[in-house]
Amino acid sequence: MLALCHPSASVAQVVEANAPAASSDAEQGDIVVTGIRNSLRTAISEKRETVTIVDVINAEDVGKLPDQNLAEVLENIPGVQIDRNRGVGSGVSIRGSSQNLVLINGRSTTPAADARGGISFDDLPAELIASVRVTKVPTADQIEGSVGGSVDLRTYRGLALKEPIRTIRADMEYAETADRYNPHLAAVFGQKFDTGIGEIGVVLAGNYQRQTVREDQLNVRYLERTTVDLNGDGTADPYLRPNYAQQFYSINDRTNKSLSGSIEWRPSSNLTLFVDGTYVDQKNVGSQIGVFMQQPNDVSELPFQSQANIEERTSSGYTYRQMTSGLIGGTQFRSTGESPIRNTESYLAAVGGEWRSGDVSIRFEASRAGSDTIDANFQLVAQYSDPTGANFGNANGRISPPFLFDASGEDLFWSIDRSSPLAANIGNPAYYQTFIARDNYTYYHNVENAQRVDASWELGWGPLRSIDAGFRFNQTDSRRRKTTQVSRQFPGVVASSRPDLFQIAPDDFFDFTGDTYTGGWVVARQLTQDPSAARAAVGLAADPPEDLGARFQVKERTYAGYLKANIDTTIAGMSLRGEIGARLVHTDQTASGVAVSNGVVSDVSATQKYTKVLPGVVFALEPADGVLVRASYAKSLRRPDFGQLAPTVVFPIINNYVSAGNPNLKPQTVDQFDIDAEWYFDRNSLLSVGLFYKKFHDLVTTVAVAPQLRDPALGYFVESNCVGGIWNPVAVDLTGAVGICTGINQPQNLGSATLKGAEVNFQHSFTYLPGLLSGFGVLANYTYQDGKRDSTLAVPSLHTVDGTPVQLSLPLRDLSKNNYNLTLFYEKAGFSARVRYTYRDAFLRTEATDVTNNLPLYQEPRSQLNASISYDINPWFAITVSGVNLTKEASRERAIFADGPLTQERSADRRFVFGVRGKL
Repeated sequence: MLALCHPSASVAQVVEANAPAASSDAEQGDIVVTGIRNSLRTAISEKRETVTIVDVINAEDVGKLPDQNLAEVLENIPGVQIDRNRGVGSGVSIRGSSQNLVLINGRSTTPAADARGGISFDDLPAELIASVRVTKVPTADQIEGSVGGSVDLRTYRGLALKEPIRTIRADMEYAETADRYNPHLAAVFGQKFDTGIGEIGVVLAGNYQRQTVREDQLNVRYLERTTVDLNGDGTADPYLRPNYAQQFYSINDRTNKSLSGSIEWRPSSNLTLFVDGTYVDQKNVGSQIGVFMQQPNDVSELPFQSQANIEERTSSGYTYRQMTSGLIGGTQFRSTGESPIRNTESYLAAVGGEWRSGDVSIRFEASRAGSDTIDANFQLVAQYSDPTGANFGNANGRISPPFLFDASGEDLFWSIDRSSPLAANIGNPAYYQTFIARDNYTYYHNVENAQRVDASWELGWGPLRSIDAGFRFNQTDSRRRKTTQVSRQFPGVVASSRPDLFQIAPDDFFDFTGDTYTGGWVVARQLTQDPSAARAAVGLAADPPEDLGARFQVKERTYAGYLKANIDTTIAGMSLRGEIGARLVHTDQTASGVAVSNGVVSDVSATQKYTKVLPGVVFALEPADGVLVRASYAKSLRRPDFGQLAPTVVFPIINNYVSAGNPNLKPQTVDQFDIDAEWYFDRNSLLSVGLFYKKFHDLVTTVAVAPQLRDPALGYFVESNCVGGIWNPVAVDLTGAVGICTGINQPQNLGSATLKGAEVNFQHSFTYLPGLLSGFGVLANYTYQDGKRDSTLAVPSLHTVDGTPVQLSLPLRDLSKNNYNLTLFYEKAGFSARVRYTYRDAFLRTEATDVTNNLPLYQEPRSQLNASISYDINPWFAITVSGVNLTKEASRERAIFADGPLTQERSADRRFVFGVRGKL
């Protein structure tokens, strides 16, 4: 939250240029960090002067919203939708795609794991941001790698300061459900010095935040059964029923320590040199207390379910049967304590400069970005069993309390039937025998070195204003290493004998629904940070062995060059500006790893080389004063994620499904066409309407491939005969050995897809109204998107009421059809207030996941209400109050269809922030 100054002219901090140091003064423009209207005015001015289709948010605009990170900042932009993890902004979708590119001062960043796109949106605090520039249509001089949009975070620049800047912000956040207070401190210091060796500008920005948030989660997995005659015709009828459910109480402790700084030196009027860098240390420590209830797959339904309500439902034109409520017995009741952590250190450092001589300017720089991540989880599962029985130490000793299930209403409900005597001892540690322990650590290492030279020659040859050309060389190295160990089943640890490893779960799950969910059971404590005692208790090694089959490395070398002509002329009295160019990109890529099959370890690798031409054309016509019409075409490129290219597989810590890479994946390319009309009818007012169309080629899609047999103890695949599918309880390989049939999710290039849409953006300040009413303003935007693939997905495990297999036409991932943001603001006499309401339509999360038994998973429509208020006590200090997720709306997900069975529900914190902003 960056707005740290009083919004009066007497204390105005004028900051020129949040662009990279290599940009010219003319390109940088003035950014006045003094109030909402000035921020909107400078952002609109930058958008208007740019030929390409961009959206800009400047520091004061960001700083007075209750935005915690870059993802939440971007939610203000038309065509941008965000996802939330435990209530905190995380993923970002731009024009229906989450395959975006995150830059800092125009330079590439590295991911937290094995994806593409750069640093995680939730790792970048808003306090480091001087401005954000989102480019939806790439130009030839921009780094390739996005089929959605490029997000360029601009940090503060020393030579851009007209006055010193010394600002500080201190906040205290209260997370309601977690019942925790979360401190936050941020500061920006900068000054420009006139010295005997030229001008020197120095800026340093820092951020520290400690945040604890809570999310309650319940998911139910549906499995089709065909062993019951439902209509009395003498034959079994297919229907969906729950066979597995999980309920979690998830606490996440997030600590962010970040620093950004730059030193610029201008020894002469034609030479500028700079060194800058950004460092982010993000630590997420979780405690996920859960319980899962599973009904064996080989049981006959009728003795184990009663009061069942099985209904015919219609989704996406298919009519099928689903059990929507009932009492289910014959289950196994097991608690699970998981301790997920993610620690990521990211950095970006650059050195370079700009030299000018007459009509020629040359910009040069070298940069290095990197990230190291530890992603770990220790899971301890305990079974609710009868301590007086002979089978207390094995699966047959389980106590099977019945469970109530209801998915017929708005909220998902699954809870133990507390009226049953079988549920009487769920809070007694003596009734819990450790079932299994799983210990999983994954290490990611990413490095990207880049060198580039860009030149511009101002010509003035008629309509040809200038020519830009440049070269960029890039060297990328992405590695993954994993350690995994699993204890034997029932290692002999009873919860009552190890109170240091177990605790009692809370009983306030989903309080907002008014229903009583399962609580008060015995479950493992948080173990990942110090798992030594748990490892020793269950017989695991003190130093986990490496899972060789999960190891991979991707080395990539890219060579890119571009040429771009800039047009500026007049046609029939109308100003016409344009850019015509092309980018030539060559990629040399090697993916290597270790394959394990039948116990034999061998090195594997695959190499790809390809060259792509990415043309781009954009024109901006001004038919009348204040009116702009832009039209553009561009071809963009997105390489597959590093993990998708891995020639190896990853066995998950919990479920049977594995993830397999595909080193032969081709890059996706997109042809995109845009036309945009903009009316600047006041200094800080804008009305724009835009249409866009995209054609995706070689679309990367996750598909469920045929199951293979694996050894559950060793993890690797063996020669298989999985005739019974993944739910066959006794699968046998060709030698007669018993194993587990495992479903495999793998990325593949599946055809093409199209996307069309429209954006409407409106900004206006009512400064012409009398008196206090002149302080009001509004920001509103709406986006419509409609995507279609040219391939369908067969679902052999799902049938209609007449027995016909379902064939699905899936939308694109992360594509919400209708989306809008509405912000009302007021700013007058030192008082500033905002209320923002955001709505996002349903969208496809993934084509196959374990949560849906390897079928599609959809996110339901969701809205959120945030608000903020600030008051300037004097020219140096202001107090702030803000609220996030004020309506505390739950997040719900559905299986198979967008309106299919309710399969998952999550409820995150409502949060309130109290703080002070100061100018020193």
